Amino acid sequence: MTDQAATVGVALPVYNGERFVAAALRSVLAQSYPISDVVVVDDGSQDASAQVAEDVGARVRVVRRAHAGIGAARSEAMRLVRGEFIVPLDADDLLTAGSVECRIEVLLSQPEVDIVYGQVRHFAECEAGRPLALDQPQPAHVPDGMLIRRTGFERVGPFAAGLRMAEALDWVLRARERGLREVTVREHVLWRRVHGANNSLAQRASMSEFPRTLKASLDRRRAMGR
Repeated sequence: MTDQAATVGVALPVYNGERFVAAALRSVLAQSYPISDVVVVDDGSQDASAQVAEDVGARVRVVRRAHAGIGAARSEAMRLVRGEFIVPLDADDLLTAGSVECRIEVLLSQPEVDIVYGQVRHFAECEAGRPLALDQPQPAHVPDGMLIRRTGFERVGPFAAGLRMAEALDWVLRARERGLREVTVREHVLWRRVHGANNSLAQRASMSEFPRTLKASLDRRRAMGR
């Protein structure tokens, strides 16, 4: 049985996400495992994202800041949210109902594990309130596919503020360099929404960040003698 005393917070950055942020937050509040805190960091949105998030309810804390990019906003949300364990979630994605419960069990039973990933499926539309899957489950080794101990996040440090697309890859690589232990469960934990404003589409001009990020990680590993 899961220890209900373990506290889990959800950290959600948003930038011009008024169309989707309410659904993301509702998926958080519908978790089968109680969520202790929810923090939304509005990264200088030019739309009503912050107001939409506030309208979801008093359980959601909204922090407004000047636009600084996804890395800075995600880091601030994870710093501010309360909880021994943290789920980073993008404003356009959804958690499955048992997303936290199936992963917190691993962290509570295996204290040597720092991060638990799960499986992700992609969707573009919903029918009767349920996402219509575009693919089969696959490992979600991305920030919003993980449940992480706060101590693990603090060991790795914040997400890179200067990257437009590769901040997630950079952080995951740094976590592995620092020896964080990870487990990937078979359960489907995340729905990733496909739409015209996805960061991977809006920031295509920054694709060169990926090879540079991989090279930087390789250089760090070589310097450490790995």
